[in-house]
Amino acid sequence: METQTTLYYAPSAGRSKAGAQEYLIFLIPGNPGLIPYYDPFFSALHTLLESTPALQSYNFHICGHSLAGFQTSEHDSQSPPELAGLQKQIEYVDDLLYERVDEVRQSTGCITPKVILMGHSVGAYILLEIIRGHRKQVESGGKQDFDLIGGILLFPTITHIARSPSGIVASALLRIPYSAHIASAIVKSFMYFLPSNILYHLVRLIMRFPEHAARTTTALIKSPIGVKEVLFLAKDEMDMITDDKWGEEVWGAATEPGTNSKDTINSNLVFFWGRHDAWVAQKTRNDLMEARGYRASSSKDSASLASLEAEQDGWKPTMLIDEGKIPHGFCLKHSEVVAEKVRGWVEDIIENHNEI
Repeated sequence: METQTTLYYAPSAGRSKAGAQEYLIFLIPGNPGLIPYYDPFFSALHTLLESTPALQSYNFHICGHSLAGFQTSEHDSQSPPELAGLQKQIEYVDDLLYERVDEVRQSTGCITPKVILMGHSVGAYILLEIIRGHRKQVESGGKQDFDLIGGILLFPTITHIARSPSGIVASALLRIPYSAHIASAIVKSFMYFLPSNILYHLVRLIMRFPEHAARTTTALIKSPIGVKEVLFLAKDEMDMITDDKWGEEVWGAATEPGTNSKDTINSNLVFFWGRHDAWVAQKTRNDLMEARGYRASSSKDSASLASLEAEQDGWKPTMLIDEGKIPHGFCLKHSEVVAEKVRGWVEDIIENHNEI
């Protein structure tokens, strides 16, 4: 069983407007990094963006690509698949982003498409690294093929993932020598003689996955190195995702009174965490929100103090915690509700950017 490595939702033929501003919304998946997990999410977001009155004058291109090492067929690449750690994934995604931007430019004639990045789980970490690289390139006078105007980080694992409940267990198991190779060999030997259609029904029955997730998981298990890549990348996540490593190039800095406080991407970053996420330690999440996040409201009774805090912190990223029970793996069964939230954030990002 094979799955596609790219998802792309273009502007609808009857709605696309010549000369309209082109927006590329580019998703970086989590681990496992197979993009078909997000197909219902893409479909829901595409429908919502095209039906939002305030966004009718724009063309949206929604795109995402599987991470390196997650090819589900030997024919997906001219060379044998190789295991990719976190740094290699960052470089791989960065190259893919520029390719997708170039495709939008060529297909639409838009010289400078506007880009909104989305990252899920470890994809959020990759997103921040891409922002850092893009900012350095712009500030050094390098080539700028697109205008990066915002980022949406869904259930981000960007600091101390090994301190999370699931991270504590995973890091202990992954410290066992050759654990990725051993686990992959066990899965391969067990599943080698099991036909894909039977495995698919077992996944649906045991995991209670919807159809798209069961097919994608079956393809992952049957893929050349997919299981090994999941564990190989996970070990890198445990080792590399530790302290907050970013400076003003990502988090931004306060501007002088009277200047435009939204003159960078930083204030157009939206972080959205689950209330109880097994891959995020609540203390590290709360510490990050306290240090880096914009608090849209104040617990103080003084309205003037709340207004002053908003004026001082308005340049910071928006950081939110889900008030419901959306799980870390939202793309399995909660695509529609997250797509509705993302639609609103996309609208806000565009509005904020247009005010500059």
